[in-house]
Amino acid sequence: MAKQLVILICFIGFVIGLVNSAASSGKRCTTPPLAPLRIQKVIGSCQDEIKIAIITEALNVLSEEQSLNQGKSRSKRETFTDDEKKIAGCLLQCVYRKVKAVDQNGFPTTQGLVNLYTEGVAEQGYLVATYQAVQLCLGTAYRKHTNLFEKDAHKHCDVAFDVFECVSDKIGEYCGHSP
Repeated sequence: MAKQLVILICFIGFVIGLVNSAASSGKRCTTPPLAPLRIQKVIGSCQDEIKIAIITEALNVLSEEQSLNQGKSRSKRETFTDDEKKIAGCLLQCVYRKVKAVDQNGFPTTQGLVNLYTEGVAEQGYLVATYQAVQLCLGTAYRKHTNLFEKDAHKHCDVAFDVFECVSDKIGEYCGHSP
């Protein structure tokens, strides 16, 4: 669990580093040098919540598998990459929720995400890139997840990860870094 959280934090740092390197090469916009301190504090407060959610889900899966597969050998359900995405998505969903960047159903909102990603930024190009990226990525996520989202609470994490990944890629493209 701790290893996965370290990987998530490294991933976020890597994305920020890529965007910053593109910005320093004279591209259309510059990005903030570090993640806003507010986000870092919220991530810290979300870690325990994520641990409990993952443990609860693992116990549910184990009990379901045990009742379905009594006497059969267990096979691996998911790859490590999917686990990383789930943890990262749940952490992001927690951050989105704590900074009020989601609606009453837990789906990310345009204004909430734009505020989160541009907090403390005055550079016009980055603000425009962020707004456009959030609009595009939320539309895509809504079309992809809307029916499943209402039926399955676990989709919150998938949506959060997909939106974050999409927004990061689109800002990078706009600011001159292609993923």
